[in-house]
Amino acid sequence: MDLQTVSDISKKYGVSTRMLRYYEQSGLITSQRKEGYAYRVYDELAIKRLQQVIILRKLQIPVRQICVILNNPDAAIIVDIFKKNMQELDSEITALSTIRNILNSFVSELESVANVNLNLNFLSGDSALGMVGSLSLIQKNLKERTTMNELNQAADVLDKRHNVNVRVELAFNGNCSEAIAMYEKAFGVKAEGILRYKDAPPEDGSLHPEGTENFVMHTWLKIGNDAIGEIGMHDRTPDRKCNYGDGVSVSVGLGSADAVRTAYDVLKQDGEVSVAPETVFFSECYCEVRDKFGVNWIMMYN
Repeated sequence: MDLQTVSDISKKYGVSTRMLRYYEQSGLITSQRKEGYAYRVYDELAIKRLQQVIILRKLQIPVRQICVILNNPDAAIIVDIFKKNMQELDSEITALSTIRNILNSFVSELESVANVNLNLNFLSGDSALGMVGSLSLIQKNLKERTTMNELNQAADVLDKRHNVNVRVELAFNGNCSEAIAMYEKAFGVKAEGILRYKDAPPEDGSLHPEGTENFVMHTWLKIGNDAIGEIGMHDRTPDRKCNYGDGVSVSVGLGSADAVRTAYDVLKQDGEVSVAPETVFFSECYCEVRDKFGVNWIMMYN
C-alpha cells in the first residue's frame, strides 16, 4: 500500500486532521516524513492501526482504554474492558429509558387537556421539577459519565411519583348510601368494596355509636381508567359532621358530551346549578353543579 498523506486519510476515513494529531500524541498511531516531502504520511501499518482505533471509538471505547487494548496482548484485560463498557452502556440505556418515561409523562399531561398552549404551566410545577430535579443540563452524548448517577436519581424520583396514589375522598353525614345510588346512575358505574360500620371487627365496635351500623365506612367509585379516577366515599359519625366549601370541587372529564349531560341531569336533582352544559373555548361540553349532598362537581368533555 502506498504512503498516504494526512489529508488523504482525513478524507477517506472522515477523521479530522486535529483528531489524527491527537491520536498520534496519545501513542495510538505514528506518522513519518518522507524525504523531500513536506507533509506527514502514514504507512500500511499505521493505517491498519487507525482503522482499529476508529472501530473502537465507534463502539464508544475511550481513547485511554484503546491505548491499553492495542498495546496489551493479554486477552483477559481486553475482555474486562469490554465488559465494563457493556455495564456502562446498560446504565446509559436505563438512563435514556428514564428520560423517555419523563417525556411520556409530559405527553400524558398534555394529551389530557384541550389546549396545549394554555397548560404548559405544568412544566414549572413541583411534580415536573421533582422528576428532573436531579438532572443537570446534559449533552446529547451520554458518555459524560457524571450524568449517569443523576439520571438514576431521576429514575428513583419517577418511580416514587408513579407509586403515589392521589384520589378524591368524599364524606357524608349518614347519607352515603343515597349518594352512591345517585353517582352510580350519573356515571354508569358501580361502587366497589362497600364496607359498613357494622362490618368492623367486634373489638373495633367503639368506632361507631349506636344507630350508625349501616353507615358506610369506606367504598369507592372508579370513573375512568387510572387511579386518579377513583373517588372514595364514607359516612362520618354524627359528632363529626362535614360541610363542603365553595373552594373544593370534583372535576371529571367524561368520554362524550352526552355523558356530561347525563351526569348533569342526575346530579342537578334537588341540587344547585352553577353552569348548565355549554360549549366553551376549552371544552365542547362543560358544566358545574352542586348536588343535594353539597358536593361541587365540574364535568367536561374535551
